[in-house]
Amino acid sequence: MRNYWYDNIKGVLVLLVVFGHLLTDVRGAYDDILPKWVYLFLYTFHMPLFIMLSGYFYRENRYLRVIQLFVVYVIWQVILGSWFAFTEGIPIFSLENPGLNLLKPYWALWYLMAIIFWYIITPYVTQLKGYVLYALLFALLFGFQAEATGYFALRKVIMFYPFFLIGNWMSERNTLNFFELPKRAEHRNRYRIGGAIVFTTLTLGLLVSMRVQQDDTFYHIGNLFKFRFAYDTAVPEAMWSGPFAFLIVYTVSLLMSISFALIIPGRQLPIFSRAGQYSLYVYLVHVFFVVAWKAFIPAGFMPTSWMQLLVLFGVAFVMVLVIISPPMVRLLRPLVEIDVKRVQNTKGVKG
Repeated sequence: MRNYWYDNIKGVLVLLVVFGHLLTDVRGAYDDILPKWVYLFLYTFHMPLFIMLSGYFYRENRYLRVIQLFVVYVIWQVILGSWFAFTEGIPIFSLENPGLNLLKPYWALWYLMAIIFWYIITPYVTQLKGYVLYALLFALLFGFQAEATGYFALRKVIMFYPFFLIGNWMSERNTLNFFELPKRAEHRNRYRIGGAIVFTTLTLGLLVSMRVQQDDTFYHIGNLFKFRFAYDTAVPEAMWSGPFAFLIVYTVSLLMSISFALIIPGRQLPIFSRAGQYSLYVYLVHVFFVVAWKAFIPAGFMPTSWMQLLVLFGVAFVMVLVIISPPMVRLLRPLVEIDVKRVQNTKGVKG
């Protein structure tokens, strides 16, 4: 029996992923701070919570899952990278085609690469006492590493890993019982009210703090929450303050993630529950649609930024609906849910 609460959380988050990717170029198309703030707001919690849930559902000794994810990664790296090359007029069979460089995950595929690495190393990392703190310390130290080649999405793999381990730690100690909301309605409401208060307070605090900052501050703080750059780029005015800045980022993201999860209803919500069930489909395929959208639609085609945001949110919602529709799922299943075990059994029979 499926847990609709987790499905709903993943369904909402994957919608925000699509929306956030549609917003990437919009931030520079308008003079006001609204699209920049919305973009920053999304990145404070939507990927950390996604990763925490991945860690929560992680189980050891799943080597077949690792193989399956790697095969899926290779297939979609070639498809999506080549599609980008096609839209940009880059020869498909050239070194400039990002789809042919398997060592550098194309755009959103960094997450799939990260999951593969985390599945491989987590059984060893969790043998350490206090492994979450070790991972956090290593991530904070890695921020001083200025080299960023993009190979294996290494920076994101390391910097986001503490969230994965936090989810795993909560799962092992049954700490996430509060995530599965108590049976009694009054207790559920207390958690939801508490989550709403924390989430709203942090959101308002973020908004107020941004109101007194310069426009370019959005860019730097946004990169902090996305873990894109080393300290010398993310906090260029005071590189040695980087670990403290990132420690604040981890804290804010953790609180935002947990409080946001508590707000989501636990009953079945047809669209979001299905989107959560097929979140990997959406995560992979939406890149195809977003690349096409950016290739043919101007970044700012509405007169005001708030109208642009409404339109793009509607577009993101439609994209999700299309991807999770039964015909599309049936069409994509051979490319997403690759049955590695059946292939293995077939080889065993032939042998």
